Amino acid sequence: MQELKIFQKTESPHEARWWETLPDGRIHCFLCPRHCHIGEGQAGFCFIRVNQGGKLYSLGYASPAALQIDPIEKKPLNHFLPGTRVFSLGTAGCNMGCFFCQNWDISKSKSDQVHSTHVPPEDVVALAIRYGCPSIAFTYNEPTIWGEYVIDICRAAREAGIRTVMVTNGYITREAFHDIYDHVDAANVDLKAFTENFYGRVTLTHLQPVLDVLEWLKQETHVWFEITNLLIPTLNDDPGEIRRLSDWILEHLGPDVPLHFTAFHPDFKLRDKPGTPPETLHAARKIALAAGLHYVYEGNIHTEAAHTYCPGCGRILVRRSWHEVLENAIRDGACPSCGQLIPGRWTYPQGAKNSAVQSAERIARKYDDLNL
Repeated sequence: MQELKIFQKTESPHEARWWETLPDGRIHCFLCPRHCHIGEGQAGFCFIRVNQGGKLYSLGYASPAALQIDPIEKKPLNHFLPGTRVFSLGTAGCNMGCFFCQNWDISKSKSDQVHSTHVPPEDVVALAIRYGCPSIAFTYNEPTIWGEYVIDICRAAREAGIRTVMVTNGYITREAFHDIYDHVDAANVDLKAFTENFYGRVTLTHLQPVLDVLEWLKQETHVWFEITNLLIPTLNDDPGEIRRLSDWILEHLGPDVPLHFTAFHPDFKLRDKPGTPPETLHAARKIALAAGLHYVYEGNIHTEAAHTYCPGCGRILVRRSWHEVLENAIRDGACPSCGQLIPGRWTYPQGAKNSAVQSAERIARKYDDLNL
């Protein structure tokens, strides 16, 4: 994994949304299901939503702690603009407490513990255009907690012809869900396990709100979404749990939502567990396919299960090596051999609008020292 690029912040905090004042003077933040009650001068669980003078502010607004250009397959998204690059950014903090966090150096940090720089929403879009990225990903830490910034970037991106992606733990309230996701084009939701016990002990949250969000995405939006399940030995890799997870997806979301089983490697507070054997991923994929899911992938290992296969005739349609697309045979959203429709967003954008391209170079020159 490439080292994330870290920068220095300069601007003041941005007034937040999704809050109310309680009778005792504390602030109730209802952006995520934690429903933090925040006293004067304090921050919520996520570290970056703070009560200052009786108002809630987002320290993450326009303050990315990490900027990177990634392949879209790294998010992972296998049915959304395959083979393209995505301009990726993240801030500090998180609203979950996962013991196995892979980006804990920023997600478990307060805003004053990381270096960041001031990058307004329009400048994020300009940078994406300059570096030839047809989409922008909100990733590395949980983007829900900087939802105000996400919304404003999405609005600027849509005007410029750039698409947007949430890489998320799915921990958001009903009150905030449509405010954010009505602006987003795609998402990868990290379904960390399929037991409340795991969510409570290992992530310090709850399972049901994440399942609710997956159903809202399917039933109430046009967002293309895929699901990732990181398999951790002895914690969430039981075949029975994997079957129940697969059955739930089939029943509530249908057979065509891609599911990615990915390999764990020891990190943060979970260094006592071994890495996930490839055989565990192979077995999980067989279970999910047997349950009736059409598109099941394996990640963080080199495997033929990274390819996209036609569920009709079995042909390899998108051939991948790690995050690189070697071949894409899909034509007009279908298998060229048998005509089976392959759900996804396969049409490549025509590129940023001319007016946006003309201004992007001028704006992006301010960030030449980022060396992206």
